Amino acid sequence: MQLKLKTLLLCWLIAPLLVEAQSADSLSVDDCIRLALEYSPQQQRIGTAGQIRDLQLDNLSSNNLPRISLGAQASWQSEVFGIPVESPLFKVPEVPKDQYKVTADLSQRLWDGRLNRHLEAQRNSEAQLVSTQVAADLQPLREQVVELYFRLLLLEENDAIFQSNIRELQARLKQAEGAVREGTALRTAADQVRMQLLKTEQQILALRSDYNALSGTLNLLLGRPAEALLQLRRSPTPVLPADYAANTARPEFALLQQQREAIAIGEKVLDARAQPRVEAFWQGGLGRPNPFNMFETGFQPFMIVGLRAQWTPWDWGNRKREHQIMALQAKNLQTQEAALLQRLQTGRWKDYSETAKYLYLIEQDDAMIALQSDILRRAEAQVQNGIMTETDYLAQMNLLNQARLARSLHRIQAAQAQTLWRIR
Repeated sequence: MQLKLKTLLLCWLIAPLLVEAQSADSLSVDDCIRLALEYSPQQQRIGTAGQIRDLQLDNLSSNNLPRISLGAQASWQSEVFGIPVESPLFKVPEVPKDQYKVTADLSQRLWDGRLNRHLEAQRNSEAQLVSTQVAADLQPLREQVVELYFRLLLLEENDAIFQSNIRELQARLKQAEGAVREGTALRTAADQVRMQLLKTEQQILALRSDYNALSGTLNLLLGRPAEALLQLRRSPTPVLPADYAANTARPEFALLQQQREAIAIGEKVLDARAQPRVEAFWQGGLGRPNPFNMFETGFQPFMIVGLRAQWTPWDWGNRKREHQIMALQAKNLQTQEAALLQRLQTGRWKDYSETAKYLYLIEQDDAMIALQSDILRRAEAQVQNGIMTETDYLAQMNLLNQARLARSLHRIQAAQAQTLWRIR
């Protein structure tokens, strides 16, 4: 009765695998990576950067529109301009000491040394840098998804191996119990098989618990509920990668190139700021006295229109030093690129070597499985003939099971190393 209860519990635990196979769409490792990248909160940085860029470009576009400002001033001064002449023929106006002025100013930029154009290019470059930086920052997420994916595949394959072992043990238990009833075997022989069956069921219970935990983690990374059904597509047969050269298509290389372009744009902005600026202006208002005719001492309208230029031809070498700083920053990017190439090449060499190692181990596993299967067939005949004990037979069965588990592990490890080589 107790054995039946444990069997029912085992069936309940392994049922999710069967349901998933029937109800869920299978996912490849590339599907999982794509979904995880799409759901990553870091993707929001790209949209935010685009919104910031659009607002900044709107501000820059407004620089080409006329500028209007209003002003007012009231003042009192201790001395005023005057003409010390008295004549009975005319009266010299006296400038008041309390003065008032209300003005409206209008200016229109005519030339800015193309500064605005270069600033627009700089804002677009900053938004592109954010997008590429996000792609580079998501590399650890890709590797995390790959690790979870293949750990789950390994658990699924081990589950299938253990279930096959359970079926073999159940058949073996029936034979042992039949032999006990016929009096050709001791009760101990059946108990040993039953003990091995319980151990295997316990291993499956632990495996299913690990599977549920890992599948929940992967589901959350994919933007799905933790308890959602998850079926993973069996990875193709691993093959040895073509080489171990660094993958220059990685976003880090695009990021370095965009940073070089950003430095070049920054140099253009620096040169544009050193160009003269020309604008047209108009000012009109009402003043007491008239600021352009001090002898009109009442409130009088006034106006002025013209062109004005501003230029700083000498900045004490600041612009030259800024160019030197940018040149050093560009040189630093070359150093970073060389270090990146070295790091990626060493990582790819590791994946290349591990793939080759596991492929060789798989060949050895196949040979050992074939040999141990033959040994187990001979051992069964020896048990029936009374030459070998049931304990020795179960030991040989465990060796075959371990060989199968080892092959499953090495195949998954080879596929994982090959996938890491591909995404690095």
